[in-house]
Amino acid sequence: MIFFMLLFKGAVYSQTDLFDLQNYKDRRIAERLYNKAVEAISKADYYGALYFLDSVTLLQPNFSAAYIERGKIYYSKERKSDALNEFQQVLYFEPMNGEAMFYKYYVMFTQDTASVSSSDFDRAIQNKYTQAHAYYYRGLLMLMEKSYNDAVADFTLAIEKKGDYAKAFHDRGSAKRMLGDYQGAIYDYRLAITYDPKLIMAYINMGSTKKKLGDYQGAEQDYTVAINIDSSNYIPYNNRGGARYILGDFAGAEADYNKAYELNPDAYEVICNMGNVIASQGDYQAALEWYNQSLMLNPDYNLSYLNRGLTFEMLGMIDEACNDWQIAADLGSEVAKNYLNECKK
Repeated sequence: MIFFMLLFKGAVYSQTDLFDLQNYKDRRIAERLYNKAVEAISKADYYGALYFLDSVTLLQPNFSAAYIERGKIYYSKERKSDALNEFQQVLYFEPMNGEAMFYKYYVMFTQDTASVSSSDFDRAIQNKYTQAHAYYYRGLLMLMEKSYNDAVADFTLAIEKKGDYAKAFHDRGSAKRMLGDYQGAIYDYRLAITYDPKLIMAYINMGSTKKKLGDYQGAEQDYTVAINIDSSNYIPYNNRGGARYILGDFAGAEADYNKAYELNPDAYEVICNMGNVIASQGDYQAALEWYNQSLMLNPDYNLSYLNRGLTFEMLGMIDEACNDWQIAADLGSEVAKNYLNECKK
């Protein structure tokens, strides 16, 4: 009797109400699983992320963000056709999703399977609800194609539609930086941080821009802020090491490169930088080992050949130095070509 009294004291639901309630519950579960997937991606646990994303799309077949993240993982694993299918799936139920458009055309661009044009975003731009994102992702496409002035124009249009669009400010700054407008880039990076104080790449890129201007202490400070935001990211450690190296703080640079190497042992540029700081302290044999390790990971990295050549020169091994400089020059190093002139004398 008590059971039935409690039952009938509750709300009465129709079949439609029960369906809506279940859909709401599924959506909440899907959102929690999606957040777990994002966390797994941040830890480079891509198999774990795929498990969660598969569960999300089973619960909510129209959860566009899950398809996009799954597509990005597939692309990183060289499964380009699978990635393309994921982005296309989003466009089936959200035809004007600017993010899915961008990644779809990005994959197509890298596959050379189709002609990618900024006009592909026109439909999304004509819809007031998707205008800002469409301009933003068209700007990304222009940035990828090195059409930097067009990229600046599109990011500006995105910002006009959405005044607090932190990523648009950041990427406009990156386009300006490529155009040599370093002060304009810093201005945009600061605006990006104003709207998203945790946007780590804004601090990293602002630091790199300050290095271009010779403000190494300012760059060091920006990289430190980035590290405070995410101490598991090797890039700000590597970049701060570069700033400290130029400032003559070899111990600080070595500590930063060690930390970057600990976080990413396959980062050949970090390993090359470690060779530089070791060589600067006079331990040329140890420096050679770092350069060799860097070249094992990336045999086409011209800076490792260039700097290994300089180290050979310090050891009096001129033939070996000239050979490395020749390889570096063949790989595009203009600095190496200058050293080769000495070899010909």
